[in-house]
Amino acid sequence: MGFLDFLKPKKLNTVLPTYPTNSQIAIQHGIVTWQGANSQAYVLDGYQTNDIVYSIVKLITDKAKLAPFHVYKVVDEVSAKKYKALMSQPDKIENWKDVEKLHKKAFELYTGDARLNELLKYPNEEDTFGDFVEAWCAFKLITGNSFIYAKMIEGGNNTGKPYEMYVLPSQFMYVLADIQNFPPTISGYQLNYGPLWNFTKQEILQDKYFNPQWNTTGNQLYGQSPLMAAARNLTRSNEAKTAAVASFQNGGPAGVLFMNDERYDANQGLAQAQALKKAVSEKGGAANYNSIAVSGYKVDWKQIGLSPVELDIIESEKWDMKALCNIYGVPSQLLNDADNKTYNNQREGEKALTLRCAIPLLTGIRDNLNRKLHSDWGYRGTNIYVDFDPTVYGELEANKSEQVEWLDKAWWIAPKQKMDIMGLEIPDYIDETEMEKLYIPQSLQTPDDFQPLTIPE
Repeated sequence: MGFLDFLKPKKLNTVLPTYPTNSQIAIQHGIVTWQGANSQAYVLDGYQTNDIVYSIVKLITDKAKLAPFHVYKVVDEVSAKKYKALMSQPDKIENWKDVEKLHKKAFELYTGDARLNELLKYPNEEDTFGDFVEAWCAFKLITGNSFIYAKMIEGGNNTGKPYEMYVLPSQFMYVLADIQNFPPTISGYQLNYGPLWNFTKQEILQDKYFNPQWNTTGNQLYGQSPLMAAARNLTRSNEAKTAAVASFQNGGPAGVLFMNDERYDANQGLAQAQALKKAVSEKGGAANYNSIAVSGYKVDWKQIGLSPVELDIIESEKWDMKALCNIYGVPSQLLNDADNKTYNNQREGEKALTLRCAIPLLTGIRDNLNRKLHSDWGYRGTNIYVDFDPTVYGELEANKSEQVEWLDKAWWIAPKQKMDIMGLEIPDYIDETEMEKLYIPQSLQTPDDFQPLTIPE
């Protein structure tokens, strides 16, 4: 069963999901707004057709879905604000151990709401939360929008809280809004997939990218797809692949081999051409690689097709890959770009993917979930906070060998603090007071005790 099987039919509006006319704008409120671009094209011509876009999106979503989400209670508001400020720029964080400590100071795990904790494991009967995050991130990366539908508890102490969540297909979603007022007021959402499914504003969480395209039809209510900025690169990439396939599969003969011998008239030449065709065809196939076909007649060749190499398709695909990677912030070396020497090793590339792609998406999920929980989804006025755990990303940890080498020279740091920096526990057989002392190397001395070196005459 899919998410549509769980939807509760509702009375449909009379307006259809078409481009609104001036008369509609004048007499109606909550009309269907316009997305400004064909989002279905981004899905079909981008993710489903273009291998580069598919690989980029899958790299990001596979990374993002690794981080588990938990329910926390805020215990220190100041530390919580500092933590959220740091996580807004993850690529600027130098010590993730400090971030982990700040998170522990700001929040504590909360198990008092079993329904919410269960929702962050299995948001519905079909998906794990990792699957849910993957779909959420993929739709946002491809279309610029993610729409999350929450089914609400309708009775008891938990009235108004979600008990199931589904990611809706954003290419078929429309925003119902009153665009005659400023700013435009969203009144609901509509899914145009077979029948028209209507949703209230409270049931839908929309996560979107910034869109500067403001117009009278409400285009600004939708996020801009990254593929819109890369439209020309995407078109060139798809056309290059089409040309390559046509060249290999449907290109027909590469040229014409013909008799060019004045000793034969047309009738005689035709017979000789048939003999030449037979001699050349017998040299075809892998078994005759590098063999030579010999003719006793004068022949000529006229090329009528171009190979993918001559069309420069292979080289153009390299540039398309780099351009599309730049749009999404993905290190192209992770897509086997041999020319990319920006990162020293695979670990650095994975770290950049986590910091520049996965964590910003997860931060958006976290912030929007908390926004919706504390407004429309039954947790207003509570100190409940949903967050993801970035400690699952091992590439964010400091390089242990470099860390040990540096700490070995840092005599001004007590052994206990060094163990803490390394994330290690002090063994029971070591006296903790000894671990708090500073051990100064014998070769060091204070300026007061310094004796200048005297050179004998």
